[in-house]
Amino acid sequence: MLPKYLLALNTSGATTKLEGIETTDPSFGIPAVWIAPDRRLEAEASGYSVVEAGTVLSTHLMETIRRHAADLLSRQDVRELLDGLKATHPALVEDVTPGKLPLGTVHRVLQRLLREGVPIRDLVTILEALSDGADMTKDPELLTEHARRALSSVIVQLLDEGDGSVRGITIGPRLEAALMTLFSPRQQAQGARTLEPDEIASVLRQLDRLASDCRRDGVLRPLITPPALRSGVRRLVEPILPTLPVVSLGELPAQTPIQSLATWELSRAA
Repeated sequence: MLPKYLLALNTSGATTKLEGIETTDPSFGIPAVWIAPDRRLEAEASGYSVVEAGTVLSTHLMETIRRHAADLLSRQDVRELLDGLKATHPALVEDVTPGKLPLGTVHRVLQRLLREGVPIRDLVTILEALSDGADMTKDPELLTEHARRALSSVIVQLLDEGDGSVRGITIGPRLEAALMTLFSPRQQAQGARTLEPDEIASVLRQLDRLASDCRRDGVLRPLITPPALRSGVRRLVEPILPTLPVVSLGELPAQTPIQSLATWELSRAA
């Protein structure tokens, strides 16, 4: 951190080289340059976004807290949230826990939502989804998918680019079929073709490139999947792209315009 300098962020792919100290933005990992204050107009004219050092620090702190929110949320925190909600929705809270689910399961669902950047402020909607989902499964991963679908209006707001549309990376038909088999023990047992380890490594490298190419102002655009693949794909890509939003078509309202900027696909030779 250089308090007397400004940070010029190359969010638009600018080609002009600025005089200063090259670095990487700590919050979003995009190329940046520390510049003297008197070079601000030059940097902005060249397509850079310029921010003060204090803004860089506060943004980094907020991003750090957001990214670790799941780890910061304790079981006691969840108990207190539910106790607070009892004042207005006692039947709902008691129906979910201890009625249908233990507190630990609710805790894990909320952690999963936070880990993927989904706010948990609308606890009523989340608990209603858990109550419905608990009649079919007690698996936190599957229950999280129920909650995400119920929070579709929240999720689409996170991805909206200002014109009501969602732009991102879609999955091609060959890779979709291969992933369906990869995540389905039944299909594997029936002899359906699945991805080999070297193929998985190859498609993950491809996704890493696509995600980088499709950034908007340094932020990763979403990977849009069929509903049946979302949670499995999220597990697959998290080790290399932990901040990549993975959203299913079932989580986007039907009227939402969707634009595919790139297709994640398996090569024909594979």
